[in-house]
Amino acid sequence: MKIPRAILLASLAGLPPLWAQEAFVRQTDLEFGLVYDMPLASTGGSFIAPLPISESGAKFEMFARGTAWDSNIYLLDTKLIRAYTPLATLDLVSEDSYVRGDPASGNYVRRTRADRPFSLNIHVAGLVPGSANTAERAVYFSCKGSNYDLTTYSGLGQPAYLLSESDLENGDLTIGPLYHELTTATLTGGCGEQSYTFVRYAADGVPDTILAQPKIEIWPVATAAVANITVNQLFIDRIPAIVLTLLHLYPDSRTYAQVYRGTAVLGTTGTVVEASERRYGRHYNPDQAEEPTNVPQDVSISIEDLSKYAAADGTYTLEVITETPFFGRAPERLLNITFNVDRVISSRGQLSTAEKPNP
Repeated sequence: MKIPRAILLASLAGLPPLWAQEAFVRQTDLEFGLVYDMPLASTGGSFIAPLPISESGAKFEMFARGTAWDSNIYLLDTKLIRAYTPLATLDLVSEDSYVRGDPASGNYVRRTRADRPFSLNIHVAGLVPGSANTAERAVYFSCKGSNYDLTTYSGLGQPAYLLSESDLENGDLTIGPLYHELTTATLTGGCGEQSYTFVRYAADGVPDTILAQPKIEIWPVATAAVANITVNQLFIDRIPAIVLTLLHLYPDSRTYAQVYRGTAVLGTTGTVVEASERRYGRHYNPDQAEEPTNVPQDVSISIEDLSKYAAADGTYTLEVITETPFFGRAPERLLNITFNVDRVISSRGQLSTAEKPNP
């Protein structure tokens, strides 16, 4: 790859006067073999190389011709200069295919759930291996974390903190599986982002420059809680209204409550409780007109008619199930609670109270 013509320095200040009468720099392109001679002023100075510098490099030779009795041409100095155009790309691999922005630009956002792994595929090229100049030899790579507000799921005003940093040279590197490193009390409660930044070190009058800065959002694992019903509770009459509290529902998810007869058995298909289902994201709402949410959701659901899902006496299980991009969208249980219904007891009690005493 070619770069703009390099600005080079050639000084003849230390040359004897007899050599300074005629001096020139010869540029030889190492990729195509082109040769170009550039005359220099007797005092030396800067000049712009007439040929572009290729990745293969160019050889610069400084010559001076003697005067009077000496007409020889003397080689005074030689320098090899290569073009370097640092290139750094990072492919963030998550089980969730969601992406915001253009991955080709190097500035994009992916997402995952706090308990799920992700991987980094890093590619660095365009540097000069073995160079003593850090800017030519390596790019700076860092990972920073930032926590989001667990209520608003916003990172506005939240400080970033350094998680790791290193210098990377030419090559490919795969890191993973990784789990988030956010400073949260538990792994599953992680809520925030990790940003990965590649920086070209300052050189040639150009300050530190960001080459790419992709990010991955980490959302907490959803939770469910229920009020007005306890494990193995016995109902002898109509089941009262219960309230489901669902927190951190993944922005690409389907979540619902179901009831089935018997004790809890993972993978059982029950009857979905009406009005309990919540769908978020384009996958579960392909015809949705407005842009789907891209942050978790909190919801409270009141179920007034649980009795109709447990019409006969016996043991029942209430479950809250969620489906997400993880585990191939297989159902995951957020909550299960087993309860019992025995209306015969209620009937017997009513009969007992209706009996009249013997005369």
